[in-house]
Amino acid sequence: MMEVGKAMEKIKYEELGFGFHTFQKEICAELGQAFWNDLVKNIDLPDMDSECRCQCHNMALFMDRLEKMTDKETLKKILCRVRHGLHPAKCSQVHKRFVETGNLDEFLRIMGEEGVKEFTRLNREKKDFYGQEITDEVLEFIRQNPKMLTAERMGNKLYTMAFPNNMKEYISATDKKMKRYHACHCPFAKESILAENVVSSALCNCSLGHVMNCYEEFMGRELTGSVIRSVLNGNLACEYEIVIPNDIMREYVITDGIIASNYFNYYKAFAQSGIIELHEGPVSWIIPRKGEKGPSLAFRIHLDEENAENELKPFIQGIRKGSVPQTWIVTPDATPGNIIDIMEQNGFTNSSVNSDELGMLLRKRDFHPYTEENSPITCRKISTMEDFKSWIEVVNTALHGWNMIDAEHYFTWVRSKNIKVYLAELDGAAVATCATIQNGNTGSLEFVSTLELYRRRKAAALLSSCAIAELINNGAETVTLSACGDAVHLYKQLGFKGYFHNVILKYQV
Repeated sequence: MMEVGKAMEKIKYEELGFGFHTFQKEICAELGQAFWNDLVKNIDLPDMDSECRCQCHNMALFMDRLEKMTDKETLKKILCRVRHGLHPAKCSQVHKRFVETGNLDEFLRIMGEEGVKEFTRLNREKKDFYGQEITDEVLEFIRQNPKMLTAERMGNKLYTMAFPNNMKEYISATDKKMKRYHACHCPFAKESILAENVVSSALCNCSLGHVMNCYEEFMGRELTGSVIRSVLNGNLACEYEIVIPNDIMREYVITDGIIASNYFNYYKAFAQSGIIELHEGPVSWIIPRKGEKGPSLAFRIHLDEENAENELKPFIQGIRKGSVPQTWIVTPDATPGNIIDIMEQNGFTNSSVNSDELGMLLRKRDFHPYTEENSPITCRKISTMEDFKSWIEVVNTALHGWNMIDAEHYFTWVRSKNIKVYLAELDGAAVATCATIQNGNTGSLEFVSTLELYRRRKAAALLSSCAIAELINNGAETVTLSACGDAVHLYKQLGFKGYFHNVILKYQV
C-alpha cells in the first residue's frame, strides 16, 4: 500500500468560511495583489447575501472580466481551490476506510449502499437533509441516480453528480429553466439562471473543487478533473469527471485486472484450434497460421515505461511484414500509462473513439438471473459435433458475419474442462449461443449471439442466465464480458456493471 498519510502532508489548505473573500484569497495567491486591484477596478464586488436581489449581475460582470484577464487553465486552477471553503480534514475518516478496504470499486460500493440506507432512514423518520424533505419521490430519485451518493468509476475516471439544491421542486418541475434553477446551489449564480445574463459556467469549477475534496483526502493528493455538465451551461444537472492517479489504479483497482485477465484467456483459447498462433511477451497476440483464417489481434501490452516508443518499433515492422496483427486492444493494465498517445504518434488510429464497447463484470451477490415460465425456448449445454456445428453456424452468422471459426478445428473447446458451450433452441432450431471460460474463482461469458429473426424473444437472456448460474455453482465469484449496443442493457439487467471502455487501435499499412 502507498503511504497516503505522508502524501497528505504535502497538501496545504487554509480553512476559511465560504464567501467572496475566498475568491480574493485564491486569486491573490495565484496572481498577486496587483492583478486583483486591476481585476476589481471600477466594478461592484459581489456579495453572497445580496447577489440574489440583482440576479447575480455583479458576479456575471466579475466572471466576465476574470475570464478575459486569465487563461482557462489558470482560472480553473484558482476556482477549484475555492472549493466553497471546505477543508479536506472534514473527510479524514474516509481515508482510513479506503485504505482498510484496499479496493476502490468495493469502497465506492460500500459508500453508495450506506448513502441509500441513510436516506431511507431520513425518509422513514420524516427527517430532512440540510433542510431538504426526503419524500418517497425524493428517495426514489436518489436511488435512480447513485452518482449523487458516490462516484461511478469508468476506467481511470470517476463520474459524480451534484445533488439538486431543492430535490422536491426539481423533480416536480416541468420547465427546463426551473429545473436548472432548483438544481443550482451557488448563491453567486443561482438567480442568474432566471435572468438574461447567466453567470459563466466556468464558476462551476468551484463545485468541482468541492466535489474533489473528499476524493483528494482518501487518495492523498490534489487531483485533476473537469465539469462535464453544468446547469449554468444549459444542462439539467451538474456532473463532474475526476482523474484517478496511475498508482491508485495499480494499487486499488482490482476489477479491471480481472476483466483484462479474462480477455487474455478468451484470446488464448483460439490457439487450442491448432490453426491460430499465440505469441506471448511484452506484446501478446493471436494470428492465423499461413494459409488459415481466423481472428488476428494483439491483446496484451506491457512495454517499458522509459523505452516504450523504441520497443514498439519492431512490432510495427512485424505488422508491415504481416507477422503481427494490425489491430490492438488496449486494456487498462497496459503500460506505460500513455501507451495510446505513443501508438497514435507512431501510425496507429483509434477506431474506438465513438465505440460504446464496455468491459463489464458481475459479482456473485449481484446476479439477477432471467427466468420465464413456460418459455418455448430450451437451453442446454452441448457435447456432440452435430450440436457444435449448429452452434458454429449461429455464431458465425449472428456474431461475426463471416466464417471466422469452424467446427472441425474448434471442437477442442467442447472437450475442454474449463470451457462450456451452450445452445438455445426454438422448435428444434438453433437460435442463440453462448460459452463460458472458467479460471479458478472467476469466469467469462463469451460468444453471446442470437439469429436476427429470433431477437427480442429473451433467448440470449435465458441462455446467459443458465451459463452464469453454472459458473457460480462451480465456484466463480465474478463473471466478466465485453459488450456493446443493445446488449449492454441486457447485461445490466442480469447484474453486470461497466468498468471501462475498450480501446481499439489499428495500424494502417
